[in-house]
Amino acid sequence: MRLSDLLARPVRDSSGRDVGQVADVRLVQDGPLLRQVHHAFRVAGLIVVTRHTGRLFGYERGPAIKGPWLVRILLNVLHRNTRYVPWEHVERIDDVGVLLRVPLRELTSVHDLYRESGP
Repeated sequence: MRLSDLLARPVRDSSGRDVGQVADVRLVQDGPLLRQVHHAFRVAGLIVVTRHTGRLFGYERGPAIKGPWLVRILLNVLHRNTRYVPWEHVERIDDVGVLLRVPLRELTSVHDLYRESGP
């Protein structure tokens, strides 16, 4: 599967409730060593939004992203329901979309994710 096959795919929680759609994929470079040069990437998780995927501008990635304060505040409000889904929470991916193993209430806000991993 290609990453482009995941983008804009609908996401449902363990009860079948609509969570949103995949807007981005978080990768970690800790896979096997390739050609003795660098490690392969693996999917660590999915960024899921309730609105159209074209509305991600990078400000949802946390306080390290600088920009006009009004734009940051407006986009924070727009992305308050943006969720991070660790790859371990994905039950399966099929023609209908992505089915999760957990309910919506167990998903982390993407804002909390970046606050936890920040300096």
